[in-house]
Amino acid sequence: MTDTFRALCAELTYCWSRTTNPDDFAENAAPIIGRMRAALAQPKPEALTDEEILNLSEEHCVSHTRPGGDVIYPYKDGTDMKDDVLSFARALIAADRARWGRPATPTETP
Repeated sequence: MTDTFRALCAELTYCWSRTTNPDDFAENAAPIIGRMRAALAQPKPEALTDEEILNLSEEHCVSHTRPGGDVIYPYKDGTDMKDDVLSFARALIAADRARWGRPATPTETP
């Protein structure tokens, strides 16, 4: 579903603000309410799995998963990992928000 709840609320509010007759509102709002019901009927997205989080961590050089499943840090002591950690955190947040249908705002993108 491409309509977000926020957009649907805004559309319904706009419809309400332009209507003086309750019967007209019911008729004009019916398609919006139908889309709202359809959106509410959709199952909630699943949260990111541990495997997906570990894969993102590895992609951003924050960790390395060994074949046996152990997770290790890829760098030796003294290596500044600030950029890698920030990159990973931004990717993790973006992946989670995409799954929940809330895209990042321009100020939140790296």
